[in-house]
Amino acid sequence: MRVFHDETVHAALRPGVQPPEVEVAGGALDALLSLPVALGGIERSDTTNPEQLFGGALAGCMVFAVEHTLRRLRRRPEALAGLRATAEVRIGRAPDRTNRLEIDLRVELPALSQAEAEAVCLEATRYCPFHQALNGNVTETLTVVGAGPVA
Repeated sequence: MRVFHDETVHAALRPGVQPPEVEVAGGALDALLSLPVALGGIERSDTTNPEQLFGGALAGCMVFAVEHTLRRLRRRPEALAGLRATAEVRIGRAPDRTNRLEIDLRVELPALSQAEAEAVCLEATRYCPFHQALNGNVTETLTVVGAGPVA
């Protein structure tokens, strides 16, 4: 693999805190992670959780990948109008008793026809390494919404 960029992010358990919390830092990222309530955490407004970080990374990566794809196709900037990606991330227990993720990713491209939006998103998945990492490892649903009816 030819590396374009790399990042290092550190995570460490905060000592003496129950339920456990993890401090994450790297570059501009500085976050305090806590477990979701369903996994034994407590409701806190000043923390995030790994599922939120993953969902944000996937949705953000897909927006960048769609923008890159439209640029490669020499589309006008107006084609990006209203571009939005939303990731819903669920964690649960699989039959083999391991914790697994399920992700619904919705990409909205209202400036494009439905067929065009679907073609662009299919191509964009090639440029989103987070999407590639999911392939075969996570149950993912990709819904694309363009200006026309959803197929």
